Amino acid sequence: MERLRRGSRTWARTIAVVEPPPNLQNVGMANTGWGQKDDAAGEILKDTFKIRLAHDDSRTREARFLVEKRYRDVGYKVTAQAGQQVCPERITLATYKGEEVIGTITVGFDTGDGLLVDELYKPEVDSLRQQGLRVCEFTKLAIDHKGASKRMIAGLFQVAYLYAIRIWDYTDIVIEVNPSHVAFYRRMLGFQQLGAERICPRVGAPALLLRLDAIGYGTQMIEKFAGHPELSRQERSLYPYFMSPQEERVILARIARG
Repeated sequence: MERLRRGSRTWARTIAVVEPPPNLQNVGMANTGWGQKDDAAGEILKDTFKIRLAHDDSRTREARFLVEKRYRDVGYKVTAQAGQQVCPERITLATYKGEEVIGTITVGFDTGDGLLVDELYKPEVDSLRQQGLRVCEFTKLAIDHKGASKRMIAGLFQVAYLYAIRIWDYTDIVIEVNPSHVAFYRRMLGFQQLGAERICPRVGAPALLLRLDAIGYGTQMIEKFAGHPELSRQERSLYPYFMSPQEERVILARIARG
């Protein structure tokens, strides 16, 4: 486990190369919920992407630029903190299509110095800590709508989940989201509201705190649906677009090798 943790801090190579499975025809490219309609079946074959750990200057900068662009697009305040360098308590993942960054997410670990969400929601997060739960946060999620697909978004969340739950042994994920995005996180990933609406000073916009019981609900959904995109019509979440257990094991072995 300690080797995995050291690797998660220092390894900056490709973590996963995700190609469309043969059974993805007509089920993997649809309205992503992020404003992009993937309506050409032929585009399925092009829906190959790489997920990398952004721990060198170039990849950190590319991820930061995407976050800042998306923040400006929706009218959020962009501050130095919004694009800060990754510290040992956080890792940033970036999804690439070719050499273009099309998605990024940062995973923050509760190692004793607190989380960003504590600024607005410390009592709510403390209530989880007091139950003996280990809480991490997902922040700085940014998606380029032009390159987005459900598979791409699912892959990014899944690798973040692997680091948080499988490697670092956290049990719960919290995330601050704009109220207009709450329905997406509930429907697509099973997050539940934990805190009331407040104004987030980091971005100058309203926020709600959501929580995912990752070790319970998240793990059950992954075990039941991951690797089965053909089930996406009956299960309308992102979980059928997650990579299969076999692919997950390959990713974890790659991280372990460092």
